[in-house]
Amino acid sequence: MRVSANGINVSYQLAGKGRPLTLIHGMGDNLDAWWNQASAFAKHYQVLTYDVRGHGDTEIPPGDLSVKLWAQDLHGLLQALNIKETALLGYSMGGAIALEFTLAHPQMVSALILSNSGGFAPRSPEAVREGDTRRQAQLAEVRRDGMEAVIRQRIPDLFSPGFAEAHPDVMERYRQVLRRNKAESFVRVMARPPEPPRPPETLKSIRCPVFVILGRLDKFSSSEEAARAAPQVFNNAQVQVMETAHPSAIEQPDLYNRLVLNFLAKAGAH
Repeated sequence: MRVSANGINVSYQLAGKGRPLTLIHGMGDNLDAWWNQASAFAKHYQVLTYDVRGHGDTEIPPGDLSVKLWAQDLHGLLQALNIKETALLGYSMGGAIALEFTLAHPQMVSALILSNSGGFAPRSPEAVREGDTRRQAQLAEVRRDGMEAVIRQRIPDLFSPGFAEAHPDVMERYRQVLRRNKAESFVRVMARPPEPPRPPETLKSIRCPVFVILGRLDKFSSSEEAARAAPQVFNNAQVQVMETAHPSAIEQPDLYNRLVLNFLAKAGAH
């Protein structure tokens, strides 16, 4: 389905009944990345998944991209769907969007889940430089070979050692997710300047329950730093470190879903 929100047509899906739960995918993914979560969560909630601007079937007109703009898109989408309050689950880049939205519209967020997203934890200068070098190399490949380059890069980089070889069916499903994106749009998303973590003092204003999910083998989200930082920067944070790499929701979906549902039940978002 598509709806006009914040001046663009946004692709989205709604499933289930009950209190709203909005899932925000990561960079280079789209709403199909939640194939293990959407139907499971829809047994308990009204689940909203959508394609972030620059991904899937959502429009991406000319102009700069930013976490702030993506949060404004989400606000427009919720308004268009007459959703006045929701729990938010943001994965990776989606966690940064969820965090930005929560700071801008705290009254609309009943609970916040940051999954494999280190946007609140400090990063060393070396990590920043390494990330930028890797990003520039990946951009060159994507410009040359399109989304197939993304698939080549992501399978070994994102997942735990041996996971891809042991789960070829899961890898094929994930390849199909990636192929639904357009290479030229992904280049624009990836080429935007990196945004620094939120200053800790701004995060203290968040009053809703917060759940931070991390992967012990995650190369992208500064898991150790994030695990240490979360209880210090959030007033009401629960932290869970899973035995996964970056895509915890794909590697261990049953445990992931159980953790999320248990947190939401305890948070009163049911």
